[in-house]
Amino acid sequence: MRRLIVLLCNCLIVVLLQNSTANAQLKQVAQIDTVAKSVYVDNLDNIYLLSERDELLKYDRTGKLKWRYSNNRFGRLQSVDVSDPLRIVLFYADFQQVMVLNNNLNEIANYSFAKNGNLLVSAVASGNNNSLWIFDRTANVLIKLSSNFTEDIRSASLFQLFDEVVDARKIVASDQYVFLQRKSGGILQFDRFGAFVKDLPIDSLSDFNITSNTIVYFKGAELFKYQPGSLESSKQKMPITLPIKQVAVGNKLIAVLNEKAVFLLSDN
Repeated sequence: MRRLIVLLCNCLIVVLLQNSTANAQLKQVAQIDTVAKSVYVDNLDNIYLLSERDELLKYDRTGKLKWRYSNNRFGRLQSVDVSDPLRIVLFYADFQQVMVLNNNLNEIANYSFAKNGNLLVSAVASGNNNSLWIFDRTANVLIKLSSNFTEDIRSASLFQLFDEVVDARKIVASDQYVFLQRKSGGILQFDRFGAFVKDLPIDSLSDFNITSNTIVYFKGAELFKYQPGSLESSKQKMPITLPIKQVAVGNKLIAVLNEKAVFLLSDN
C-alpha cells in the first residue's frame, strides 16, 4: 500500500509539472522601439533587426544596441541566418551573393554563386562545420556546400520526386535535418545527407523557426510548436497587440515584431 501511495504521488507531481509547462504564460521582459521589416534571434538570445534600408542591427537580450552592418553593393538583402551566432549568413538573391559576418557583424567571408553559370540559388541556410545549404532552382535540388564553398552533398531532383517544379522560400538546417519551405506552401523535411524524409502537414505559414528539431511558427496571436517526429503540437498565447508581422525564437527569448516595435517575451 505504501508503494502504491508513493507511486500515485509521483504520478501526480509529474502531471502537475506537465500542466505547469503547458500552461506557462509568456510575459514581456523588454521592448525595442525600432521600426523594422524582419527580426531574428540566435541561441544566445541576441536579437537582430533588419531595417527598411536593409541595415542589420544587433541587440543584446536586454534590448541594448550593440552592432550595425549595412551593404548597398548587392541590392536587397533577401535572408539572414543567425543559427550560428559566430557566423551570420546573409544572402543577396539579386546578385547571387553570400556574405558571412562574425559576432560583431564584421565581414569574414563572401562568395558569389554567379561564378557558376549553372547555378540559380533561391534560398541559403547555415549548416554545421561552416557549411551552407542552398537550393538550386535550375536543377531543382538541395545542395550542401563545404566551408570552402565546394559541393559536398546533392539531393535527388525535387521535380522527379513531386512531378512539378519546386522553389524554395526559405531553408533552415538543424543538426539532423534540413527543412525547406516551398513558395507554393508547405514544408519539406530532408535528413542531413539531403535525402527526402516527408512532406510535413503544415501549410499557410508566412515564416517559421527551428529549435532543437522543433518547428515553431505563429498564427494570429498564438505561438505553435510542432514535433515532426511525433506529429504532436502545442500552442501558447502571446500577449501582443495584433497584427503581428513576425516571430523569432531563441533559447529563452521570443521576439515579436509588429509595425512599431519588437517585444521580447519569456516564460521564465
